Amino acid sequence: MKSGKFWMAVGVAGVTAVALDFVLHGVILGGYYAKFTDLFNQSGNPAFYVIGDFVAMFVLAMVYEKVSASFDKGWKGGALFGAYMGVLITFPGAIFYHLMFKGFPYDLSWIWIVTGVIAYAINGAVFAAVYRKGEGTT
Repeated sequence: MKSGKFWMAVGVAGVTAVALDFVLHGVILGGYYAKFTDLFNQSGNPAFYVIGDFVAMFVLAMVYEKVSASFDKGWKGGALFGAYMGVLITFPGAIFYHLMFKGFPYDLSWIWIVTGVIAYAINGAVFAAVYRKGEGTT
C-alpha cells in the first residue's frame, strides 16, 4: 500500500500537470491550434484531460519509485528523471503523429516534444520534491 506522502505527491504533481497543460495548450499554443480547425476535436470534455493528467502523474510516480535510486535525491533528480520520461513519452508519439496523420504539422511535433520534455521535467521535480523518498515515514 502506498503512503500518504506518495498520494500527496501524486496529487500535487497532478495539479501541476493540469496547470501546465492549461497554460501551454490553452493560453500559449491556443492561437496556433486555431489554424488547424480540421485537425483537432474541439468538442472533447475537458474533464478527460484533467483525469488523463492525474493518471499520467500516477504512472510517472510508479516508475519513479522503481528507478529513483538511479537519480540524485530531491527535485533535481526528479527533474532529470522527468526529462528522460518526457523524451520517452513525447518523442516517438509526436513524430509518429506527423508520419501517420495527413495534415499534422511537423513543427507541431517538435513543439510537443520540446514542451513535453520540459513539462515532464517540471512534473518530475514537483513529485520528487514533495515525495522525498527515504525521508521519514507517513
